[in-house]
Amino acid sequence: MTKLADAFVTAGSTICADEANACDPLHAMFDTRRVNHQNEYRADDSTTNNLAESYFAGFRRMQYGQVHKFGNLYLDNYANEAAYREDTRRWANGDIFNDIGKKCAKTRTSRAWCGYWQGNKRLTERLAA
Repeated sequence: MTKLADAFVTAGSTICADEANACDPLHAMFDTRRVNHQNEYRADDSTTNNLAESYFAGFRRMQYGQVHKFGNLYLDNYANEAAYREDTRRWANGDIFNDIGKKCAKTRTSRAWCGYWQGNKRLTERLAA
């Protein structure tokens, strides 16, 4: 957990988590606030991790309802797609279409995806901790 935090969490950030012990090492590195869901919906200081739980619930729905199965090799790509969908869920369909079109026009050719159908597949996952 600390390797991922070092790589992806900005110094000075506040971590909001539930009672899971996986976040215990983060107390030494970040301002960490916890909520114990066995006792309360949110902590007395208004700490909640409901945004993260909402994202993960949507991610699971995407897996079961649309994709049906995905492995660790492309998990980061699916997670990024789910995050984009969450960020744009209140946008009009036309605005989302235009945003994706603009991003595609500005993006360079991906070496990770070029030749995918011809067998150029990823050999290892990118989120190794």
